[in-house]
Amino acid sequence: MSAKASVPSLWAETAPPAPDCPPLEGTHETEVAIIGGGFTGLSAALHLAQEGRAVHVLEAAEPGWGASGRNGGQVNPAWKVLPDDIEARHGRAAGARIVAMASATCDLVFDLIERHQIGCDAVRPGYVQGGFAAPGKRHLDKWVRQWSKRGAPVAFLERAEAEALLGTDAYDCAMLDRRGGNIQPLSFARGLAQAAMEKGAAVHGASTVSKLRRAGAAWRVETAQGAVTAEKVFLCTNGYSDALWPGLRQSVVPAPSFVAATEPLDDTLRAQILPGKHAVSETRRNQFYYCMDRHGRFVIGGRGNLLDSAEQGDTSHIQAAASKLFPQLRDARWAFAWGGYVAMTWNKAPKLMRLDDNVYAGLGYNGRGVAMATMMGKQLALLALGETPDMPVSGLKRIPFHAFRRVGITTRLIGGALLDRLEGVK
Repeated sequence: MSAKASVPSLWAETAPPAPDCPPLEGTHETEVAIIGGGFTGLSAALHLAQEGRAVHVLEAAEPGWGASGRNGGQVNPAWKVLPDDIEARHGRAAGARIVAMASATCDLVFDLIERHQIGCDAVRPGYVQGGFAAPGKRHLDKWVRQWSKRGAPVAFLERAEAEALLGTDAYDCAMLDRRGGNIQPLSFARGLAQAAMEKGAAVHGASTVSKLRRAGAAWRVETAQGAVTAEKVFLCTNGYSDALWPGLRQSVVPAPSFVAATEPLDDTLRAQILPGKHAVSETRRNQFYYCMDRHGRFVIGGRGNLLDSAEQGDTSHIQAAASKLFPQLRDARWAFAWGGYVAMTWNKAPKLMRLDDNVYAGLGYNGRGVAMATMMGKQLALLALGETPDMPVSGLKRIPFHAFRRVGITTRLIGGALLDRLEGVK
């Protein structure tokens, strides 16, 4: 039984071969069983294995198969929730700890890449958010003011400065946050898996978990060909959560995000478009996000289907947005198109949840998954090590009316576009 192959994409085409992660066979005992082999699960496995803990990762396909290997490749800092709002929500002391953790998410990614020599085309020129009209300026003003107060390397950019940095005149202003950058995400996921295995973790592909039940004081995790008895269990399935644990799937909304990439651009276009190779997103509600890969391919992502929630679909609207942002791309040849699920939460904050005795889940990254999922893995590892995580631990909370999520996604996309237009977004 072999692992399901990666979804065709630029990342699948250019990543190094996947490490050998055979299916689970037979019966095993371990300290921590991790269900899901994306950034969250692999980061947790690596952090635990390097502390000498016994870990088994059970992935239904292969490491990085889900959104971890299909995203836009941006290592974006912090949460979408601003620091002042986090502290207001959680109190000054706890909020400050959460804010410090959120600020360190990008550092963790790039530190792991350096420490474990993960070849994933990592660059760290910074993250830019392009702003539209007065609402965008207000948001970016808040971001710069609040993060500057906490020592982050952020700067507000006027229109001319943004155009010079990015090569597009689409934005009325922008914000530069030097904590961010870009990676080849599938390469990073495979590198995390390899590093965890080298530290002693067992990583199994093609190992869909069919049952999770108590076994005395421990938990028994069963697949088609084997089983693991574990002291603790982490569910790290994010936007691909299923019915394995009742209610977990209903705790987030999986929203489809599509990505497209061109063939390598010529030297003239490379010098004009994202010359500094920054990671870019926008303040508009239905935002686009984009970067340049190491070979000069322009990579852009955005919303998925309006009328259904399929994770693959037509990316012509994304390609059209690229040509609007950069008219030089009108004749570009588009070589790749793919999609995956982003897990959204009702309050735009990720969730670290206690589901039962020694059973935890970490998920819900709202489009900031590369950095925050990697950090969530560390937070889960802290729990297993008996330490206090920086994230607050909550119980399982289902999103109300989850069964109508498709209608909600469509309504939000259409409504967001109308509101953006009313506010002067081009």
